[in-house]
Amino acid sequence: MNILVAEDSVAYGVLYQEIFQSKGHTVRLTFDGQECLSEYCARPTSYDMVILDYSMPKMNGLEAAKEIFAKNKNQNICFISSFGDELESKLADLEWGNRVHFVEKPFSSASLVKKVERQFKESGHKVIA
Repeated sequence: MNILVAEDSVAYGVLYQEIFQSKGHTVRLTFDGQECLSEYCARPTSYDMVILDYSMPKMNGLEAAKEIFAKNKNQNICFISSFGDELESKLADLEWGNRVHFVEKPFSSASLVKKVERQFKESGHKVIA
């Protein structure tokens, strides 16, 4: 998969990048919602998955997701957050279907990869890694 990650913590961002690259995926790392959106808009059909931290400066993950879906309603997005209840309630109000999932911190690297790959497969794609 080609994965776009937005994570304001450099340490976590690099960790996610290493986790997915070790599984054979290509990862582009950004550090806030605006940077992620700019990268996405430059290549709107290049990413199989967008992984967004919910709480980021400049533009949070939910705001970035809304803009991404305005460009491509079929984009797969996975939120990563320690604000599980808050995020789940906000996502429930939106009609994004099975294209959006979230993983609550803390999690293991194996569970993150499994969740993202399963979401991608369920959207009708085959994971080659």
